[in-house]
Amino acid sequence: MSNYWATFECIGGDVFRFDTRIYIHPTTKLKNTDTCIGAVAGVNPGSGIPLGGVYNIPVEIDLDGDNLLPCVKSIISKAATHANITIPPNSYIQVLNIMYICDKNLTSAINKINNHPNPKTCTTETNFFPFIWYVWGNSKKELNNFKNRFDSINAGCHFFYHTKENKFLTNQPKLKEPARHTQGLKHDLVVTRISLCL
Repeated sequence: MSNYWATFECIGGDVFRFDTRIYIHPTTKLKNTDTCIGAVAGVNPGSGIPLGGVYNIPVEIDLDGDNLLPCVKSIISKAATHANITIPPNSYIQVLNIMYICDKNLTSAINKINNHPNPKTCTTETNFFPFIWYVWGNSKKELNNFKNRFDSINAGCHFFYHTKENKFLTNQPKLKEPARHTQGLKHDLVVTRISLCL
């Protein structure tokens, strides 16, 4: 059983990770009837690898030191408690990314993605999400072009923590606006905001 699932693919010699899901309760298998309760949008998958080296099908993620997914799970669980809501089994948070190439070093990931003229994106981006929380960090000119496709993503609400203004804004971040990453972010700042969306 695991809380963290994804489908890994090897494309042009590089590893990509798609349909990454953070289940609030551990599960043994992904089902079409599972319920997405929201999404988080980051930069790219970090150090997580497919458990057992399995590719091209949904598989448990060996986090390998990647803290983003457990951090998001913890915050969502706290938000549910804050809102006095019980999250049903088989509910998950969808992880979206500016780019889906796996590399814990962002500079290296950017160099790799440049070798893919039309990099594959996640098919889940066409879904509707009850909310999207943006955590893709500060503006980087090498990444801003990838953000444009998020303009068409359909969600009930968009929000992010603006690093310079020190507050949540309830819209999609503009290209040059900093959307605070979860690293070092106090959970209390996010819990109340997310509890309003659950």
